Amino acid sequence: MVIKHTFPKPSSFLIFILALAFSGFAPTKKKKPDPYLFSYFINDGASGLHLAWSEDGMKWTALNKGKGYIKPDIGDYLMQDPHLSQTPDGMFHLVWATGKTRRDLGYARSENLKDWSAQRLIPVMEDDTLILNASAPELIYDPGNLQFNLLWHSTVPKKFKDTDNSLDSIPSGYHFNHRIYRKTSTDLRTWSKSEVFYNPGFSCSDATIATDSGKIMLFIKDETRLPKNISKKIKMGTSGSISGPFGTIGPAITGKYYAAAPTALRVDTQLVVYFEKYTKAKMGAVATRNYKDWKDISDSLSFPKGAHHGTALQIPRKLLEKLREE
Repeated sequence: MVIKHTFPKPSSFLIFILALAFSGFAPTKKKKPDPYLFSYFINDGASGLHLAWSEDGMKWTALNKGKGYIKPDIGDYLMQDPHLSQTPDGMFHLVWATGKTRRDLGYARSENLKDWSAQRLIPVMEDDTLILNASAPELIYDPGNLQFNLLWHSTVPKKFKDTDNSLDSIPSGYHFNHRIYRKTSTDLRTWSKSEVFYNPGFSCSDATIATDSGKIMLFIKDETRLPKNISKKIKMGTSGSISGPFGTIGPAITGKYYAAAPTALRVDTQLVVYFEKYTKAKMGAVATRNYKDWKDISDSLSFPKGAHHGTALQIPRKLLEKLREE
């Protein structure tokens, strides 16, 4: 005699429970990381802000068919050394040098990188009778002190005489003996007086601050030129606060070439510092996993032709998709 076993048909609820139980074993699709954005200028800066994007931080493609997004209408009608940053509220902030010899910097803001606020000038170096420049600005928000730090470099002739002999003179007879200066603000309207922010004991320029894995770093260009110790390299210092103070600057992180305009970006497992190899008219980069050992990865880079003095940051993918709709 054969006994047949019959089992009740599983209910819809039981099927749902079983599906939940085994769903944890199904492979999950890894979310694609957000893309990267690079802000820069070309030629003399008259065409304004240019943007490029990248998936891997190595190959960068110009947006808007290579045309500018916002043209300067203040100062000398130039937008040089544009620095782009984003605050936690999602707002993008842009600062730039408004001309070669001016004593003010430009500012504008945007929610989508397409529509921009009215441009306005921020006066700097107001207590100095003579300055030669105000260049390479950076605006960075310090949440610890609830303030914005506006950094730039300027030369005040004869202010740092002890390092004049390490620099070439210019036709005026002065030396570009730069130091890093700062103004602070809590509302981007009212600003403190200009003050020396960083003086490493030599001429320096192109300051940028980066935070990565809790580490706060200041990158600068060493402008030492004479008598034999030509530097022109990127160096790094550290601090416990975005607002400083930053300690003794470390050794060069770039190689045997002239480098300027550093900007730092976390790409996967590395911190990448991009910069301009200005005598070679191309971009370069070094990368690190421990903030001590730096590898030159310049040969892996591809940037839009003529890109100058940029800022690298990560943006939401939806925003990039809207920028690419043009």
